[in-house]
Amino acid sequence: MIGLPAARQTDETTLGGPITQGSLGVLIGAPSGVACSTCPNGIASAPPKGKPINPTLGAKVLSAETDVALPAAVPFILSRSYSSYQTDTPAPVGLLGPGWQLPSGVSLLITKTGLILNDNGGRSLHFNTLAVGEAHFSRSESLWLVRGGLLERDKNHPLAMLWRTLPESWRLNSHLYLCTADALGPWWVLGISEDEGHRERPAPLS
Repeated sequence: MIGLPAARQTDETTLGGPITQGSLGVLIGAPSGVACSTCPNGIASAPPKGKPINPTLGAKVLSAETDVALPAAVPFILSRSYSSYQTDTPAPVGLLGPGWQLPSGVSLLITKTGLILNDNGGRSLHFNTLAVGEAHFSRSESLWLVRGGLLERDKNHPLAMLWRTLPESWRLNSHLYLCTADALGPWWVLGISEDEGHRERPAPLS
């Protein structure tokens, strides 16, 4: 069995259900990888998969479906996915209802005590309040969250070059928040022009 996957997709389990997701890099006698289950995803991750129940999470999961695809120099693609899994800090319900996710479903809620980034995986990520021009890197999410109000960043800053790709008016706008998962981009624009600092997160339903 040396060199064969320890578990393959479609293999049966002891309870009779097939394995719906596997890794070809986990080989017997070859330390080339680590088997992993389908886990909740963040901004930079692909939607989780299941057929349709994820046995690890006990959640119903539907992988992304493309509803509209319009070819162009910058193509327009509308896709959606679904997961019944909820974290301890779930994101607000999106345009399509509970559990449904859109690639563009990323939003930022600004409160008096901090920032809440709602990602396209149905989670709410909490950050401390950013000063004007400040940038914060989340090691757990591998994600930069940046506030405008600064024309140029220090040349040694990881985002210095990417920051200069933005229009000057955006860089100087202290009400603009952006995030990126890579120093090469792209940027996600989370808020512009309007100061929403007065907004409070709604209380959970009892």
